[in-house]
Amino acid sequence: MLLPIVLLSLSFTASADVAVAPAGPFSASGELAMKKGRIPVSCETTFDGRVDAAGGLRVTAVTFGGLNPLCKSIKALGLPWQGQVDSPRKLTVHDMQVKVRVPMLGGICGPGPVSLVWRNAEASASFEQVNLGPDCAMNGTMLTTPQVDIRHPSQTGAVTQSASSP
Repeated sequence: MLLPIVLLSLSFTASADVAVAPAGPFSASGELAMKKGRIPVSCETTFDGRVDAAGGLRVTAVTFGGLNPLCKSIKALGLPWQGQVDSPRKLTVHDMQVKVRVPMLGGICGPGPVSLVWRNAEASASFEQVNLGPDCAMNGTMLTTPQVDIRHPSQTGAVTQSASSP
């Protein structure tokens, strides 16, 4: 009976193969194209949260805005979302869930795991044709503030130097 609990706790821990700088609060913003069923909408989206030095993630707030009035109908559910940095090129959010409040066509997307592609050069996390059940898809790139750098622990000198340069 203890084994499932141990495996569950291991699945939500940060990867020991990464070093993140700077650790602490972050904001990731950009245009996110979402599709619920057949309804596409692009929104200026911001994810706020915290990341620790070992890559543990916690998303505490999400806002959807922009010129499209449908963006105001999208709401993040089940916050905070937990996740981790899997490698210097991949992030996972385990329990992402959103609600699209549009009569007859809306509904809930998720909860479920979402994998994002990380690029250090831009300090960006990209949703690349990500599916979130039952009938939702996302595509877009979020830029982080402050500019977050993710490396293997053997490159931590590079992380410190990169994070402290202007």
